[in-house]
Amino acid sequence: MILSTFHARLLKRFFFLLVCYSLIRIGFYFYHLNIYKQFHQEDLLQSFVLGIRFDVAAICLVNAPVILLSFLSWRNRIYQGIERFLFVLSNFVAIVISLDDYELFHFMGKRLSFDFFVISDDIVAQLPQIFLNYWYLPIAAMLLCVCLYYIDRKLFRLGPGQSNVYFHVLMSVIISAISFVGIRGGLQHKSINVQSAFSQGENELGHLVLNSPYHFLRTLKNKSISKISYFKNDKEAIEILLKKRDLRTSKTSSGQKNIVLIIMESFSLEYMEKGLMPFLQELKEKSLYYPYHLANGRRSIEALPSLLCGLPSFIDEPISKSVFQGNNFVCMPKLMKHAGYTNLFFHGGAKGTMGFESYTLAHGFDKYYSRNDYAQGKDFDGHWGIFDGPFFQFFIDELNGTKEPFMAGFFSLTSHQPYSIPTELQNKFPKGSLEIHESIGYADDSLRKFFDRAKNEKWFANTVFIITADHTSKLESKKFQNQIGKYRVPLMFYSPDQSWDGFVTEKVTQHADIPKTILDFAGVGAEEMPATGVSILSGDVGFALNFADSQDYLLVSKDEVLKLTKNGDQKSYRYDWENGTMTTPVNNQDLILKAYLQYFQNGLINNNLSIYR
Repeated sequence: MILSTFHARLLKRFFFLLVCYSLIRIGFYFYHLNIYKQFHQEDLLQSFVLGIRFDVAAICLVNAPVILLSFLSWRNRIYQGIERFLFVLSNFVAIVISLDDYELFHFMGKRLSFDFFVISDDIVAQLPQIFLNYWYLPIAAMLLCVCLYYIDRKLFRLGPGQSNVYFHVLMSVIISAISFVGIRGGLQHKSINVQSAFSQGENELGHLVLNSPYHFLRTLKNKSISKISYFKNDKEAIEILLKKRDLRTSKTSSGQKNIVLIIMESFSLEYMEKGLMPFLQELKEKSLYYPYHLANGRRSIEALPSLLCGLPSFIDEPISKSVFQGNNFVCMPKLMKHAGYTNLFFHGGAKGTMGFESYTLAHGFDKYYSRNDYAQGKDFDGHWGIFDGPFFQFFIDELNGTKEPFMAGFFSLTSHQPYSIPTELQNKFPKGSLEIHESIGYADDSLRKFFDRAKNEKWFANTVFIITADHTSKLESKKFQNQIGKYRVPLMFYSPDQSWDGFVTEKVTQHADIPKTILDFAGVGAEEMPATGVSILSGDVGFALNFADSQDYLLVSKDEVLKLTKNGDQKSYRYDWENGTMTTPVNNQDLILKAYLQYFQNGLINNNLSIYR
C-alpha cells in the first residue's frame, strides 16, 4: 500500500486544482490579451512556469482545513459530508475571486487585495451597472462550483480498505511537510511573497505570475488605510503640490553616464562629524554635498522604496511588505532600463534578506548579486554575509565586465549589528564610544579602497557616484537625538569630470529625491514618477517627508517643520539644525503637508501616484 485512500484522494484533488489554476491563468491572459500581446512568447511562457509555484502555495493555503481533516481517517458519512462541503466551498470562493478579478483588474491595475474593500462605498454605488455589464462572471463561477461538486463526488471518492495507523500518521506528517514547503514556495532562505512574482521586472508579467487567491490571502494580514478627504478631491490636492514643487525642471542632462548608488549601512551624519569617516570627509570636499539630507525611514527595508521609487515611509508598514506591494509604481531603475541601461544590484547578505532581491528585480534591475554569488567563504562575517572590503572588490570585478551605460546599486552590511569586522583588522579603527563606531571606520576604509581601485578602471571617468546611508543608528549628541536629527544621513555626488558650480546645497533633501536626480544625470525623463520627490539638481526649495515614529507626519524645510498629527492637528516649528531643538510652535496652516498626505494615501489606494498619467 503506497498511500492511504485519504491521502491519495487529497493528492488527486490537488493535481486537479493545479490544472484549474493553470486554466484560470490562461483565461486571465486571453481576457487581457491587449496588455500581454506586447510581450515575447518566451517571457509569457516563463510567467506561466513561475506561476505554478504560486498556484501550489494558493492551493495549500485555501485548502488548509481540508488538509487537516484528511489526517483523520474517519469514514462517518456526516464527517465526510462536512469535509466535502469545506473543500467545495473554499475552492468555490477561490474560483469566484479568480474569475471576478478578470474584470476588477481593469479597475485596480493589480490583483485583488483587502484594500479593495476600502473603496466599498464606491463599489456599492456601482453594483447595478456592474451586474448588468458583467453578469456572466458570477454565473460562470456558479456553474464551475456545481461542476466542482459533481467532479469531487464522481472522481474523488474514498476507495474501500483501511490503511495501517502508523503508516497513515507517517503520511500525514509527510504531507504536512510538503504543504508547508508549498506555502513558502520552496526551501530557499526566505518564503516567497507577492513581490517575488515580479522577478521578470515588468508589472504586467508579475500579475500574470500571481493568482488572485494567493494575493488576497497574503495581503490579508497587512494593515489597510482609508481614503483622506482634506480636500474635496485629489485633483485639488495635486494642484497645491504643483504650485509648491518644481517637479519637472532640472539643471543638467549629462547624457548616458554610468550611475553607481552606494548605500552605506547605518552611516549617521553624526559619525562623520565625529571624525569616524575620514574618507567620506575627504571625498566631501571634491563632491556636491548636501548637509541637510534626511532618510525617509528608520529601517533598511524602508530605504529601497525611497531610493529607487521615490516613495517616503508615509504608512505604518514598509511599502514593500504592505497591501500595496503589487501596485504599479513607476521606479527609476525601470526607466533607466528602458533607456538602455544595464542595471545591477549588490548586497553581501544571503538571497532573500529583507526582500531586497525580489524588490530590486521587480523594479527594473537585471541581476541581483548576494553572498550566494560570492565564492570565497573565508570572507563571511559569521552573521549577515560578506565583509564590506572584499565585497566592494567583487563589485568592481563585476562592473568591469558590464556593458555600459550601467546603473549599479551597492548596499553595505558590515556596520550592521553585531558590527563584526575581519579579525586581522580589529583594533585598527577607533573604538569610539559606541559599539558601532569601529565597524563604521572599517566600512569607511572599505569605501576608500573601492575608490582607490575603481579610479583605474575605464568606466570610472564617465560615472556619477551617489553616496548616502539607509538610515541612522545609535546616536549620542543632542544635535541628532531628536525627531529630525535621527533621520540625518550624508549625501554626496562625486564624478571625476563633473563641475558642481552653481548648485544650491543649502536646502533640505531626502532619499525620495534621489531617483529623479539619478534620472537627471542620465538624461532620462521622470514625469511619471511620484510627486513625493523632486530632482535635487532642480531649482526646488527642498522638503523632506517623514512619518516620525509612526505618530506625526512631518514636512521639513530649511526654516521650519510642519507637523501633522493623526487626528489632523497641524502646527509649525522652527528647527535649529545645530543644536537639534524646536522652538515654540506657531499656528501655520500651510496646506502642502495635508495635500501630500491625501495625494499619497489615496494614490496608493487608487494604484496611481503618477500625476501626469
